[in-house]
Formats: sequence, structure tokens, C-alpha cells
Amino acid sequence: MRRLLLVVAALAVALGVSAVAIGAHGDARDGLQPRVAATEAGRAHHFDLRRVATGFNRPSWVGSAPGDLDALWVLEQPGRLIRVQGGRRRTQLDLTDRVLVGAERGFLGVAFHPDFATNGRLFVHWSDKRGDTRVGEFRNGKLVRELLHVDQPEENHNGGQLIFGPDARLYLGLGDGGGAFDPDEHAQDPRSKLGKLLSVDVDAPRPDWRVELIGLRNPWRFAFDPALGEVWIGDVGQDDVEEVNRVLLEPDEPPKNLGWDAFEGDWPTEGDDFALDRTGDLVWPVATYTHRAGCSVTGGYVYHGTALESLKGRYLYGDFCSGAVWSLAGTPEGAAEDVRRERAQVQQLTHIGPDAAGEPVFASATGTVYRAVPARR
Repeated sequence: MRRLLLVVAALAVALGVSAVAIGAHGDARDGLQPRVAATEAGRAHHFDLRRVATGFNRPSWVGSAPGDLDALWVLEQPGRLIRVQGGRRRTQLDLTDRVLVGAERGFLGVAFHPDFATNGRLFVHWSDKRGDTRVGEFRNGKLVRELLHVDQPEENHNGGQLIFGPDARLYLGLGDGGGAFDPDEHAQDPRSKLGKLLSVDVDAPRPDWRVELIGLRNPWRFAFDPALGEVWIGDVGQDDVEEVNRVLLEPDEPPKNLGWDAFEGDWPTEGDDFALDRTGDLVWPVATYTHRAGCSVTGGYVYHGTALESLKGRYLYGDFCSGAVWSLAGTPEGAAEDVRRERAQVQQLTHIGPDAAGEPVFASATGTVYRAVPARR
């Protein structure tokens, strides 16, 4: 049956139609978006890119800080957080003496406390000198306390994103610990913090991390849609499929399961469904694409800005390898539709997120930061 499902899925892709298959829980799934959203000739021209700044050292995140409306903040993977305003740059945090850089390790995530403008609380995610995951709180450039330490068995699949959710909890995405097809089955082990979406109340007397989702491979970038309270996750695939997940978190229910490593996207992996944890609901991706269109998804965010009318309410995401950028529309039922390939392209795309006005900004590991602007017709 497993081999048959793979053959059916492959034929469906070749014929340009959506696959319908039977999942491990016995439920039929269909309506997934075409894995290749548009042909080269069919790219949508809804915005252009303007270069904001260049010369950074492997920037992996760009965004804004609460109360700092006129500046962008740029995270460099080797260990620096830089504030950029006009032509001026200032290093606000330097972790180069703490960070191990290489493969997918480094300074991976930053989150500003919602009251950062008054309390200066900054939370960061980095790989320590042994390559293990660390999350800590900093103020005035100094470590105030450590919130998390997780041993990392390999040098890849470290996750990255750190962000405050609409519930004011701090969220972290961690990969499965590395290695092909999660050899130690971390993602499906509810006792492991690897391969999970985690959250913590940073104001609790003794912060305790809570598992929000299981079954992730490498959630490099994710974001909340504040309008609906949902989380959108770009989970990097193994050999064939990249996926986008849209999930409403329900803390009163068992953590939902995104399926790795029993499934890569919506494709079953050979011989691994016996490991699927069945405690929480199994959630299928709302959009996927194969490695014909890229090789490493970079999750983005749902646009609620005002400058780009044609993007209103759409989710932006892209691919690190091909530089492709897509957008899609969420449906009221929690699915997605109208996937379109945008004309804009960013080589080595590491991040898509909002600036202080909610407008899209992009980071490229080549050293450049871009801003989306209305398309010139």
C-alpha cells in the first residue's frame, strides 16, 4: 500500500493534478495546492523589490523593534544584531564569542518583548560553542538569564524562529536534531523538545516550556496571523517535498502532529508510519512543492499592510535555493487556495517578515536586505 501511495502521488504531480491518498489515521485528504504554483511565464507582478542595505554577514532575519518605527534590525548568523537607520548601523548585541557558526548553526533567532520600548527585554536563540541550542534573555547587551538548553546531536536541523505569539508567550521552533529521516525519532517523541514547536511564559517565576506541536523536521521560519491567532510554518523537507502548515493552536487539547517523519509533506516516507504518535490530531500541509521548484522553504507571514493592495490577507513565503517567492490565500475553512508565483525573486532567501508598518522586508544570505514596494507597470 505504501509503495502504491507513492506511485499515485508521483503520477498526480506528473499530470499536474492534486493527489488524493489515505493517511495513517485512515482519513482521505485532498485539495492540496499544486506543487508548482505557476510557470515561468505566469509569474504574478504584484510588487517589486528595492534594495535597502547590503554588506551584511549572512543575514538571517530582518524586522523591527516595538517603539522603534524608523529603523530595521538585522540578525547576522555569525553572531551580531544590528540596528539600521538610514545610512547608519550600530551593533546592538554581539554574541560572536558565544556562537558556533557552520552548517545550520549560529545566531538563529531574535524576539523583542512586546514592551521592549520601555523594558529593553530581548530574547535570542543561538548555537553555543558545543553546537547545542540556547535561548536566553538579554538586557543592555548582557545575558540576564538562560531559558533553555537542548543538546543537539547533529549540526543541522536546529530550527531558528523565536517570536512572541498573540497570547504573549514566547514561541520557538526546533528541528528534529539532524540526520536523514530523524534516525532517533525525536519529532514523534512527545518527551523530546526536538522536532517541536515550543512556548514559554517568560514572566512566570519558573518558566516551563510547553510542547505546542509535534512532528516537525526543521521549522526555520514561522509567524502568527494576529487576525486569526493561527500559526503559519514553513517546514523544510528531506528529499522531495517542502511544506507550509497552517495551524490553530489549542492548548487545552493534545499537541497536534504535523506528521514528520512518517510523512514528508503529504507523502508517506518508506517504512516509517509505525512511528507516528497518535495522541493529537494529524494536520496536513495547506501547500507543498517538490524539489523541482526549490529545496528549502523559507516561511513568511500573512500580509496586513496597506501599501500592497493585491497582497491583502495573503501569506508570503519562498525558497532559499531557487529564490522563488509565492503567495497564497487562506480559506475560511483553514485551508489555502490561489497559490501564485510572484515575479520577485531573492537568491538565498533566509527571511520574509514585516517592518514596523507591516510591509514586507526580505533578507538574503548573500548580504542584502530588500523591501517590497508597489509594482511599476
